[in-house]
Amino acid sequence: MNLRAISIPLPWLTFIAVKVFGKKERISKRSFLKPPRSLSFTTEGKFFIGILFLIGIAAINTGNNLLYLVLATLLSLIITSGILSESTLRGIRVTRTLPERVFKGTPIQVRLKIENRKKLFPSFSFNIKEIEQDVVEGGRAYVLKLDPMGETVRTVTNSFKKRGRHELKGLKVYTNYPFGLFIKGKEEPARDTVLVYPAVKAFMKGAHTQAPAVKEAEGKASGKGGGADLFGLRDYTAGDDSRFIHWRSAARQTRLLVKEFARESEPGIVLILDNYPTDDAAAFEEMIDECATIANHYIEKNYSVGLKTLTGEIRPGSGRDHLWRILGLLAVIGPVDVPGIPGVRIVSRQH
Repeated sequence: MNLRAISIPLPWLTFIAVKVFGKKERISKRSFLKPPRSLSFTTEGKFFIGILFLIGIAAINTGNNLLYLVLATLLSLIITSGILSESTLRGIRVTRTLPERVFKGTPIQVRLKIENRKKLFPSFSFNIKEIEQDVVEGGRAYVLKLDPMGETVRTVTNSFKKRGRHELKGLKVYTNYPFGLFIKGKEEPARDTVLVYPAVKAFMKGAHTQAPAVKEAEGKASGKGGGADLFGLRDYTAGDDSRFIHWRSAARQTRLLVKEFARESEPGIVLILDNYPTDDAAAFEEMIDECATIANHYIEKNYSVGLKTLTGEIRPGSGRDHLWRILGLLAVIGPVDVPGIPGVRIVSRQH
């Protein structure tokens, strides 16, 4: 019996399964260059194929009808596996929702919305994970059964190994259903661009820089504000709070004066990032993480923080929105190709 003749119907059966199960999927230009499905053997599948070849050789050499029957049964399992696994993958659509802020090395929860758009057939026992990349690693979502026209939500934990702006290519949907002999998969388009901030670590005073300790500003700042120190007196106008009338001067003069207070001093620092090149890429990344950690620490302490690099500057400011601007610059910054010694410095400033 010719084994090649037995294998000829397999592509046609796969084609028929594609037509029967689910709607026709959109075909992109990439489909002509890359197979629409990936296929790999499990450990059990390798043993199965090995036994299949041994029985096939024995059947050809001996002409034993029983061996031919066993061979046909084993081949039918492969055909059945291909049809059922194709039925599972067809019609599956996945959309990804990322958190608003992503930090390097920090696990994040990614929400996956999974839909089965087939009208008649459910999908059984499949997994979903990110397409392999060198910047992201994480877990997988598992779905035991998804009914026709049904949807479900799964949450997976991923983490990014590199800072910067990255484009996620998509998600891989794969299954070893029904017999666990093969792993068949497909790529589901789900492109997202994500900005990964540097790692923000625990701040240890004196461990991050060689700069002297930063002291809070002392004394009275120039200009009016809402502080506690007296800035001066001015004529009373309608609408002024009567609590601020300077009654002592009113007793000596015929006009009312109100007190104005000085603006409180705001402690502030400027981070100097000397982003010179270095042969040690890991040391450069640690320097960026250090700068991000310092900025986060002092903004949480209500300091005004500025950032100066060799290629740009962010003027001093405070608050969480200002922190995101600083971290956004640090996320994409790279070394400048001029000679110098890289490092981070803190310069105290006073308003």
